[in-house]
Amino acid sequence: MKKALKKAENIIYYYKGSDRIEGAPPEISGDLTGISGNLTGIRGNLTGIRGNLTGISGDLSGIRGNLTGIRGNLDDCEISDEDRKKGIDISELVEE
Repeated sequence: MKKALKKAENIIYYYKGSDRIEGAPPEISGDLTGISGNLTGIRGNLTGIRGNLTGISGDLSGIRGNLTGIRGNLDDCEISDEDRKKGIDISELVEE
């Protein structure tokens, strides 16, 4: 037996025009631990979020949970400022 596997890096990136830029866009704040993927079109505080965010867009402030496999624009969820202050688990926003 031999070791032949490699750990995947949690890479975050976004696009500015056609250029891929490693790191988080300036519209994002908070703890990015456990986040990976394409952050183009995402804004807000990502503390409490984890997972691969490729395919997500909109304001993630006040949202918590694992977004891996979730796709869509959070702005379409019509989240109020009051709801964001209380905090929202991502499972409350996913259609069944």
